[in-house]
Amino acid sequence: IFKKGVFLTLCGIFEYVESGPMGAEELAFRFAVNTINRNRTLLPNTTLTYDTQKINLYDSFEASKKACDQLSLGVAAIFGPSHSSSANAVQSICNALGVPHIQTRWKHQVSDNKDSFYVSLYPDFSSLSRAILDLVQFFKWKTVTVVYDDSTGLIRLQELIKAPSRYNLRLKIRQLPADTKDAKPLLKEMKRGKEFHVIFDCSHEMAAGILKQALAMGMMTEYYHYIFTTLDLFALDVEPYRYSGVNMTGFRILNTENTQVSSIIEKWSMERLQAPPKPDSGLLDGFMTFHSCCPGWSAMLTTTSASRVQEILLPQPPE
Repeated sequence: IFKKGVFLTLCGIFEYVESGPMGAEELAFRFAVNTINRNRTLLPNTTLTYDTQKINLYDSFEASKKACDQLSLGVAAIFGPSHSSSANAVQSICNALGVPHIQTRWKHQVSDNKDSFYVSLYPDFSSLSRAILDLVQFFKWKTVTVVYDDSTGLIRLQELIKAPSRYNLRLKIRQLPADTKDAKPLLKEMKRGKEFHVIFDCSHEMAAGILKQALAMGMMTEYYHYIFTTLDLFALDVEPYRYSGVNMTGFRILNTENTQVSSIIEKWSMERLQAPPKPDSGLLDGFMTFHSCCPGWSAMLTTTSASRVQEILLPQPPE
């Protein structure tokens, strides 16, 4: 008796730093594939295999070569890479060949985007920007300081940046220092200017460092209210600031009350796949960040769709 089965190969292209540990996205990608294979009810008669390729940061030529090599082997989909130049190169190839390209990090999409085989699990930047503007209006802020890490932050926050022309809002824009983690000179200027309502657009790792420096600067009192655009604010250890009086607002997309989500987070924490943060980093150990969980969701989404298509195309077993 012939037993029908589907074998799907997924490719992950991940950037790496020489002699550095395996990144959270690659760990989550492997974790997701293994989890799906262990649960035979999730994708019955389907077995996943994966091949991970590593490239140097911002090396679009190497990313293109890896993508072409993997596509010649018949992979069902490609995940990553994350950084824009490399991601754009892979995206162009996948779109030309009709192969799904999955991204888990923010990427600016132009209005005439024709990449029909590209899927991003990161929330649309305009939706997040409107949500932040809604928060500012809800809090009835009249003056706001926006502190951003790089120029993409200005794109992500464009709804807020355009607000002064439509609302009675005074906006001040500042940039974090690019060549150092020392934000104290910037914080000192903000303290002198009595800038109490601040929106930080930066990674959660950088946010942890900023909060520690703000505490040392006496800027964690009830007069201050900080909004963080990172979706991983809950990965920060905020216990040192619990009784400081400061107000902090953030966003979270993971619904930890959902049984399936909580189960995955628990498995991630128990297996402790990710290296623990440094003791002085201000981050929680074993916390699954938004960027970590995205590869798992996208793997499940892609394999479910692809397996259904391939099951239809498989020859029927003989009578």
